[in-house]
Amino acid sequence: MSQFTLRQLQYFRAIAATGSISAAAERERVSRSAIASSLDELERGLGIQLCTLYKSHGVVLTSAGEEVLGRVISLLVQVEELEATGSETKLAGAFTIGCFSSLAPTILPTMLKLFAETHPHAQLNFVVGSEDMLLEKLRAGELELVVSYDLSLDKAFSTVSLYETRMHVILAGDHPLAQADAVRAEQLRDEPLILMETPPSADDILGYFAALGIAPNIRHRTSHFELARALVGAGLGYSLFIQLPKISLSYEGKPVVARPLVPTPHLERAQIAWPAGRRLSAKARAFIALAKENVDAYAPVSVYPSTGEVAALGAAAEHHGGQQVVTG
Repeated sequence: MSQFTLRQLQYFRAIAATGSISAAAERERVSRSAIASSLDELERGLGIQLCTLYKSHGVVLTSAGEEVLGRVISLLVQVEELEATGSETKLAGAFTIGCFSSLAPTILPTMLKLFAETHPHAQLNFVVGSEDMLLEKLRAGELELVVSYDLSLDKAFSTVSLYETRMHVILAGDHPLAQADAVRAEQLRDEPLILMETPPSADDILGYFAALGIAPNIRHRTSHFELARALVGAGLGYSLFIQLPKISLSYEGKPVVARPLVPTPHLERAQIAWPAGRRLSAKARAFIALAKENVDAYAPVSVYPSTGEVAALGAAAEHHGGQQVVTG
């Protein structure tokens, strides 16, 4: 029978989350040799190699290590919940989620406040970044959940839907196209584009234009949501966003307006994701429940008409410009 300790499992989780022996030692506040020795003992006890050590790349999990990690994380979640059974409150301690950068300003403030009010003994921490970075941290066990769009997730993840929205165009308040009810993609062909390049935003934007045979005139690139809005407000170009803030001013107080696109882009789904089969902590489950119960507090208001009126919107735009309508 394999012999291992909870401490060895905790150290292995830290190695996977940080990607190096030294970083894991710093995180767990022990010596580097203690982490390395624990890993050796765990591998001997299980009879498999969990990691490969590279001088230039740190620690990389083997395929067996990836499989074991998911089970280790689920087991440690159960242990932590068992330890909290006798507590005055079961939701105590810290946990960390990830959030896609353009979603963060509208979702995180509301959810942090609600979670703190509902579960005052638990500490919700967050990491903001690109989808690729967040999913890597999620797989490694550094994050319990990720709030993102459904652009590139596969069956390796379980998900809970929050709301659906569509990509739209934002323009300076004094831009001629800002007076229209909707903007045809063809009308943007020669306009300067402020491209959001945080993956997968750029692929989604460029893919929309490519499907219509349009090569957009990219003037500036940025990974910062509010910078893109500020550049638009300053009259330096337009941008395409999925997320729609409730305020219609840039940082500099310049008006920006959101308009529907024709052809209508496909629906995007905001969701919470975690590795399929991985047991979630009580805190993570509570976050999901709270997020689902309070969607109206953070979901954007759509600039698109109701489903029954989308065809009419496209027909009107086609009448004015001859653009074929493709709805998603």
